[in-house]
Amino acid sequence: MIDLTKNLTEQLTSPNEGVRLRAAQTLATAEVPAAEQLLVSALGDSSWRVRREAVNSLVQRGESTIASSLLQLLREQHRNPSILNGVLQVLRRSNVDTIPALVECLQDADTDLRIYAAQALGEQQDQRAIPALLLVLEDTDPNVRYHVIDALGHLRASEAVEALIAIAESRDFCLAFPALDALIQIGDSTIAPRLVPLLADELLCTTVVEALSQLGDATVVQPLAQLLNQSGALVGVIAKAIAKLYERYEAIYGEGSYITDLASMAIEPTGVQNILNQLEKANPEELHALVLLLGHLEGAGVESALTQLLGQATVRSAVVEALVRYGSRVTDLLIEQLAADDLEICQAAVVALGRIGDPRAGPALTRLLGADSELTIVTAGAIAQIGDIQAFEPLLSIIGHPDAAVRQAVIAALNSLGHPGMAKRLVDSLQDANPLVRESAVKIAGYFAFDECVALLLERCSDPDERVRRAAIELLPYLENIPMLPLVAWALEDETPKVRASAVRVLRQMESAIAFPYLLDALNDSDAWVRYYAARAIGWHGYPEAVERLEELIFSDPVYYVRAAAIEALGRVGGAQAVSILAPLIETPDSNSDLVRTTLIALGQIGHPNSLPPLFSALQSSDPEQRIWAIQALEQRGGIGVEGALQTIAATDIKEEVVQAAIKALAHLATPEAIANLLELTAHPTRNAAAIAALAHLGTAHLEAIAHGLTHTNAGVRRAVVEVLARIKHPEASAFLLRALEDADKLVRLAAVNALENLGNWDAKQKLIVVANSDPDPAVRRAAQRGTGTAVTD
Repeated sequence: MIDLTKNLTEQLTSPNEGVRLRAAQTLATAEVPAAEQLLVSALGDSSWRVRREAVNSLVQRGESTIASSLLQLLREQHRNPSILNGVLQVLRRSNVDTIPALVECLQDADTDLRIYAAQALGEQQDQRAIPALLLVLEDTDPNVRYHVIDALGHLRASEAVEALIAIAESRDFCLAFPALDALIQIGDSTIAPRLVPLLADELLCTTVVEALSQLGDATVVQPLAQLLNQSGALVGVIAKAIAKLYERYEAIYGEGSYITDLASMAIEPTGVQNILNQLEKANPEELHALVLLLGHLEGAGVESALTQLLGQATVRSAVVEALVRYGSRVTDLLIEQLAADDLEICQAAVVALGRIGDPRAGPALTRLLGADSELTIVTAGAIAQIGDIQAFEPLLSIIGHPDAAVRQAVIAALNSLGHPGMAKRLVDSLQDANPLVRESAVKIAGYFAFDECVALLLERCSDPDERVRRAAIELLPYLENIPMLPLVAWALEDETPKVRASAVRVLRQMESAIAFPYLLDALNDSDAWVRYYAARAIGWHGYPEAVERLEELIFSDPVYYVRAAAIEALGRVGGAQAVSILAPLIETPDSNSDLVRTTLIALGQIGHPNSLPPLFSALQSSDPEQRIWAIQALEQRGGIGVEGALQTIAATDIKEEVVQAAIKALAHLATPEAIANLLELTAHPTRNAAAIAALAHLGTAHLEAIAHGLTHTNAGVRRAVVEVLARIKHPEASAFLLRALEDADKLVRLAAVNALENLGNWDAKQKLIVVANSDPDPAVRRAAQRGTGTAVTD
């Protein structure tokens, strides 16, 4: 043992870096009495590799005596950057309790040592350090105070809030900034009103704005917006802060417009001009925020500027939303944009005009028809929204357009207009020499089922053009008192597979007993798409007699999408036999991934008990996509044990998309057990936000089950329930929030006070006045004071 210690000591002083490195590695596990001291000395090695290995070895050994050794080294060598860095790394990564020794260092006469002790305490994330750090807030050295403030922020020390506010209010250039940053980290929203006066400080303003964007509520919006009226205002910074408040209120309460309304009331003409001046200089994030504000302001300059911003792709959708809010006032401005050389600007203007619905835009829009395929599609939709009857003839003139997407858009627009002269014009179009015109006419006439057109529609079932025949066959179910079966049977013998496929799709809508023999025969068709639609139709009708034939398709058809349709059909037919056919497909090594997905979804449609085990098994797949498909299947199926399985995978899966799918599935099931599982998930830091959003989406129908979470033993779950109830925004939810004011946990009470204040619940005011004067926690009292305007007695 003595020889080993001697050898290792010599190796650590070798001029050869490799030798020293191997010695440090050996000391990680070596059973020698001096191992700790040797590694501590190696923290000062000239090689960063050796120092790194010494750190790793000390952390690995994790001996209880390490703290005193390290702190002694820190006292003696803290001016050596290598040793200092190494000591702090070990303290940060080791499990040894270093808090008492570090606290002792806070009282050392050496200023630098006090600084490093404060820094280390902040990184330890141990709440026991807070009282000692609070005592050193009055240290005579400003650098020590700086690092103490920073440490309190890292520790999220709510006990330090009052002291940190006082430092910020002192406007000390060196300490006010870290104090504000620490307050942001602590996240106590009750101090926002105390920060508002600091907006007047030119040096602190930017940091205060950021703090208010994170800690503030609706009460800080107008003070922020008023800054926009000043010369030299930090327009981009302020706009982003208001946008953050908007996004928060929209996400939690669905009331983002409340924030923008408050801001618009505070912004004067000079503020509007400042915003307009900032547009050309703004970065993408600022531009989004500026558009959000402009969309709620008035004035010709605002409307003109927004219209010009249609050329900015990153904010185009937001600009359209803003212009639509202005309504017909911006019709002329948007019409001017129809002449833009940029197609995307023109399209955006068309979309906005369609949503505004001003008939004055009709003629200008009509002139765009046929000029460009993409533009024509958008324009036809806008004309339909406006209901411009004058566009009937121009639209009808392009129903034979060579682009199928254009024809579809024009047909939809004509269907929407419902012109009184439509039937008469279609009689001619159904006999037009152009097959594309006849096809479009068939689709329109079939939609309206005009009596004048029925005979011609039936004739089109034997049209020389395949597309026309298909269109005519597919609309037969919408016509009354016609000999449908003979036409469909005849179409099933058509020489072109596309017509046969259309006939099969019609069989899906016919009486089951009549359709069955034709569909069964269609499964033998030479064309894959005919077999595909036949299998889907069989599933739709749910013929148990077809199970064996579907099984044959699954295992023998050469086309994968036909096999997929047969699998889907078995899921609809259901039963134990279907499960026995489908379950083995999941485990087949060479299975097409699309087929595996279809199989899992099909199993999820089968209510037989045998369908659950293969789905539970798929949750354990190494393929995250397969786990998601299994989750989706269980979401549709439900059943005994499903909620527990979903909760387990939501809590433990390493893939975020899998977790989100499981949470969504639990919310869709919305059983008492599923809701209880979602409540449990709110205790997981990485699952909390998604679980809260899912519970809030359930709404008032499940209020009792959600509110039951207020009795949970975990305070974090109870806080999450308070947030959910706040998002639901219902009188019964507010009643449960009043109960939360009596919770044993101060953070639950604080959340309840904030929720009731933001909801504007006047019935709660008397209760909040009591809380403002009697709650044992100062943060809760401050929040209640803010909500009621009462004075707090500390």
